Amino acid sequence: MRGLRAANPAAFVAILCLALSPVGAFVSHAVEVPLSKLLMAPAPTLPTDGTYLAGDAMFMVTHLAGQVRLRFSDSDEIFYLTSEPASMGGRLLKYDSGEVALLVTGWGGITLYTEEMKSGVPAERSDEAMGFDAKPIAARDFMQWVSKLAQGLASHDNLAVGFTADWDVLQKNDKERALACDAMRNAAAGIERAVKNTRRGAITDGLHIVKVAPAQRAGVTVKGGVLIVSYAPQGGPSAQPSSRVIARAIEAAF
Repeated sequence: MRGLRAANPAAFVAILCLALSPVGAFVSHAVEVPLSKLLMAPAPTLPTDGTYLAGDAMFMVTHLAGQVRLRFSDSDEIFYLTSEPASMGGRLLKYDSGEVALLVTGWGGITLYTEEMKSGVPAERSDEAMGFDAKPIAARDFMQWVSKLAQGLASHDNLAVGFTADWDVLQKNDKERALACDAMRNAAAGIERAVKNTRRGAITDGLHIVKVAPAQRAGVTVKGGVLIVSYAPQGGPSAQPSSRVIARAIEAAF
């Protein structure tokens, strides 16, 4: 090799290039493959849709229009949760009342918080989220459904509460009827929650009517023995107060 270099420098350079060219190609290829593998797929939406178990509690989680929806197995109420950053890349998912419902870690672990489990209980996904949305109430069944809702409050909590709304409009408009049904369902659940948390006698004596009506903004007020629950049709399914917000308003009034 030393003699070849001395005799013909150009030939030596050519041979050297040929000898190194496979190495260069290999190095280039070796760099390209890891780089392509480093192109990460989008992170999965957390928490994953499904049915979860946390101690004795069972609940389902789904996503709709960018919002996390939570429903417990023993209730038809759907909670629309807001999301806030937590430590270590996690997320805090809260009710519209501001209370924490779920803590989701950066790697997907989930903790459920309830009144009975204030310190939180780890949750494990057990199945798909099947039958999440309640069956819509048809116009022909609407008034009977409202009557059963009032009867449930009377039988379970000894509350003589009636519901009022613009029945003609709700009979004709499927979308608005669905929102009104959710608002009435949440109102009934909120009353039951308030009765457990505060003075039953005061609520029994003072609350007799639940009025459900459309408005520009969702909200709840209690005035003169009437619980007024407002839903916002233009805001979609989540534009109505949850039973937690309704219960707080009742507790504050009584």
